[in-house]
Amino acid sequence: MMEIIKKKKKASVIENTLVMFVNLILVCAFLVIVFGAFSGVSDKWGMRQAAREYMLIMETEGYLKPADQAALKAELESCGLYNISFSGTTTREVDYGERIYLCISGTYDDNILSFAGAISKYTTHPSRITINRQTTAKQ
Repeated sequence: MMEIIKKKKKASVIENTLVMFVNLILVCAFLVIVFGAFSGVSDKWGMRQAAREYMLIMETEGYLKPADQAALKAELESCGLYNISFSGTTTREVDYGERIYLCISGTYDDNILSFAGAISKYTTHPSRITINRQTTAKQ
C-alpha cells in the first residue's frame, strides 16, 4: 500500500508550465497591490518634506512670504494635494524668538485597489491631509 502512495508520476511539461504561469500571475498581482499601496506613502512623504523645507526658510525669514507660499503651494500641488489652505500660518514678520507656525491643509486622492468579484480596479478616495509645524523665529 505504501509503495503505491510513494510512487508518483513525474509531472508533464504542460503541468509544469501551467504551475509556472499561475505563480507568475500571482506574483504580478501581488506587485501591483504593493506598488499601488506605496505610491500614496511616497506622495505624503514628499508633502512633509516640502513643509519641512519651507519651515526652515520661515525660521530665517521670520514668516512665510507670499512668493514662498506660492512656491510651496505649487510644490504641494505637484504631489497631488488640492484645495490647499494655509489658515493659521504666520504670514507677517515676527521678532526674534517668537513662535512661527506653518499650517497646511488640503485634500489628497488616495488610490485604493478595490475588488468586485474577479475584477479589480483603482478607485480614488479623497482624504484630508493636515500638516502642522511650529518653530522659533531665528532671523
